[in-house]
Amino acid sequence: MTMKQFLPILALTFAVFLPSASAQLSSTQKADIGFTALQSRLGINMPTGSGVSVSHVEAPVGAAYRPDTALFSNQSFTFPSGGNTTFSSHATTVGQYLYGPNSLSPDLGDNTSGNRVASYEANNWIGGGFLFTNVAFLLPAIETNDIQNHSWIGTTGNATTDTQILNRLDFTIEYDDFLAVVGLNNGSGNTQPNLLAQSYNSISVGLSNGNHSRGSTTINGAGRTKPDIVVPTGVTSNATPTVGSAAALLIEVARSNGALANAQTSVMLKSLLMAGASKESGDLDGTWSNTSARPLDSVYGAGELDIENSYHILVAGEFNASTNSLANKIGWDLGTSSTSTTQYYFFDIEATAASFTASLNWNAVTTVTDNDAGPGISYSFSAAVPNLDLRLYTANAFTVGAPVASSLSNTDNVEHIYSTSVAPGRYALAVTSDTSGINYGLSWTTAVPEPGDAVFVVVGAICVIIVARRRSRA
Repeated sequence: MTMKQFLPILALTFAVFLPSASAQLSSTQKADIGFTALQSRLGINMPTGSGVSVSHVEAPVGAAYRPDTALFSNQSFTFPSGGNTTFSSHATTVGQYLYGPNSLSPDLGDNTSGNRVASYEANNWIGGGFLFTNVAFLLPAIETNDIQNHSWIGTTGNATTDTQILNRLDFTIEYDDFLAVVGLNNGSGNTQPNLLAQSYNSISVGLSNGNHSRGSTTINGAGRTKPDIVVPTGVTSNATPTVGSAAALLIEVARSNGALANAQTSVMLKSLLMAGASKESGDLDGTWSNTSARPLDSVYGAGELDIENSYHILVAGEFNASTNSLANKIGWDLGTSSTSTTQYYFFDIEATAASFTASLNWNAVTTVTDNDAGPGISYSFSAAVPNLDLRLYTANAFTVGAPVASSLSNTDNVEHIYSTSVAPGRYALAVTSDTSGINYGLSWTTAVPEPGDAVFVVVGAICVIIVARRRSRA
C-alpha cells in the first residue's frame, strides 16, 4: 500500500477565476507596469526569465488542472500530481500570463536551461503531493523551484485546518526560500479568502481597479492588510502570474551578477517589487494612502506593479547598514536585525521635491514542534512574527536628526514608507527589531533617476555576503 493511500482527503472548496477575453497582457497594460519602458531601454539585454523555474498550482476544473503544453514551446513540464491529462482552459490562460510567449518572462521554465514548470493539482499540492496537510508525521516537501503561482482561492471550511495549511506554506517559504505569489478573490464586496492570501510569507495580488476582496486578514494573525501589490488586469487569476513573471526577470538578473545574488531571496524579491510599485499610475491616481500603523493602502497594497522601477532599484546595488559610509539614494540590502543595534542607511537626495519610497519585508518564523513523547513523530506548526520597524530621519553627516516618516505596524510583516515631501539633504533609514537574527529585505528609491543610464550600472565597491538559497531542515 502506497503512502498516498494513508493520506486523508481534505474537504476543500475551491474557486478559480474565469479568464479574461485575452490570454496575454495588452500593450497598454505592459506600458502601465513599466515593462515597455524597460524593454525599450535594455533592448537585446532585456531579461526573459531564462534559468528560472516555477511550480504552477491549479485548482481542478472538473478533474482537469494541466495547461495545454502544446502552446508552450519553450517550457519543459513535469506533473508531480499525475492524474487527469485533460488540459484546463483556466490553467492554460494562467500559463500564458506566467510563462507564455507573450508574457513578461517567455523563457521562465525554459527547457534549454534544464529548468521546468511543475504543474500541480491544488488538492494534491495541499495534501500528499507537497504540503502533507493533516499528516502530522510528515514535513512539507522541499521546493526546489524559484516561484510558486496560485491563481485560486479556497477553504476547508475549518479555520484550524486552513491555518495549518497557511503555516505549512509559510514554513516551506521560510526554509526553501522561494517566492509564492497568491491571488485574492475577485469582487470588491467579497471578504479575504482563507487560502492562500492569509499566509504571511507569500506576496498577495489584487487589481489596480480595486475590484478584489476587501478587509483585513481574519485567521493566522488577524488585522493584516492585503493585497501586497496590484496589477491592471481584468481578474486576479491573470494579475497573479503577471507578478510571478515579473519576479522571474529580477531573479534572472540577480542570478547573473554575483554582486546582486542576495536579491534572489524571497524577502528581497518582495521588497523590490513593493518598493518599485507605483502609487500614482492608472486607477490609483493619487488615492493611495497609508499610516504609521497601517503600512499599506487598504485597497491597493504597496501600489501597482512597476517592473522598471523594481529593476532600477535592483541594479543600483546592495548597500550594507553603516554608521560611517553612504549608501546611494536608490538601493537595497538583505540585512539582519538586532535588538541592541539600530541598522542605519545614510544617503543624500539632491533633487528638489523628490518622492521617496522604502519597503521593509521579512518572514514570519514558523516553529515546528514534535508533540509525540514516544518514538513516533507528531509535528505541529505555529507562526510568530518578529516586530521590525522602519523610520526615516534627516541627518547631519552621520548623526541622525529629526523624524520625517515612520512605519510601525505591530501586526504585519512589512513596513512601508512613502513621502512626497522630501527636500534635498541627507537622510537616514533606520531598522529596529524586537528579535535579533531576522533576515530582512529593505529597498528604497526616489522618484528622480540618475542622469542618463547610470542607474543601470551596479555601483562599485559593494560589500556582499552571498547567502545560501536553500537551508537545511535538520
